[in-house]
Amino acid sequence: MLLNGIGWAAVLWALALYLLRMLATTAIYHRLVTHGSYQAPRLVWWIGCLVAASAGQMGPSWWKAHHLQHHRHADTAADPHTPVVHPVAWRGFIRSQLGWLLDEGFHPDSLPADVEADPVLRLIDRLHALPVLGLAALSWWIGGAEWLGAYCLSTTLLFHGVASVNSVAHLAGDQPFHTGDASRNNPWVALITLGEGWHNVHHGFQGSVRQGFTVRQGRLITLPDPTYSFIRALERLGWASRLRIPSERAMLARVAGASRHHRRRGAQPC
Repeated sequence: MLLNGIGWAAVLWALALYLLRMLATTAIYHRLVTHGSYQAPRLVWWIGCLVAASAGQMGPSWWKAHHLQHHRHADTAADPHTPVVHPVAWRGFIRSQLGWLLDEGFHPDSLPADVEADPVLRLIDRLHALPVLGLAALSWWIGGAEWLGAYCLSTTLLFHGVASVNSVAHLAGDQPFHTGDASRNNPWVALITLGEGWHNVHHGFQGSVRQGFTVRQGRLITLPDPTYSFIRALERLGWASRLRIPSERAMLARVAGASRHHRRRGAQPC
């Protein structure tokens, strides 16, 4: 037994649920549904969104609507997740990590038409609580209170891991690319979110299926991005195609401190 009566089997259950549902959130909700970074059969959309919803990440319409609002208004008062506009730093962090869920903006003004047009995705969105309750019930059925506790621990850690992308990764880390906002590459956030912590790259190149990039001494360097590796595995199985990655020239044109020089020469940033 480990702490609080949770044994190794339950710990492995919590870890498996964390990794599987984090991948569904990052690879499906984020890079596929929201940004269209690659294409996939509809079954991948449906199964992936069902798994992501079981993580307590709400439905695909809600998730996409909120995330796009974050990009449209990054680090301004209209950004529902930003930690940097509040005059008191620690309150800004708490609002970005958790408090925004209690704001009036919890309900987006409009839902994305492409997601709403799919009856399965729309059903998952409206019944998003059922996968959460179903997985909790499955955990109880397998291992009683111990496994239910592991499920709750996994779900809580996953929520804060995802939230840290819009809080910690706008406060700490480096900014290799010019984006006009506070987004940063944070290796610790990248570790717990399977590659989403390379957030400065994502704000610079929202449609890129790979986020693990940085620049060192004028050279483009790749960084670990498990979500991208997962999508490449889907590609090899025939379940993903048309993966979008910006050219090296386009990325170097956005290097922080050098982007103004490139723009004067007429280079296109994206």
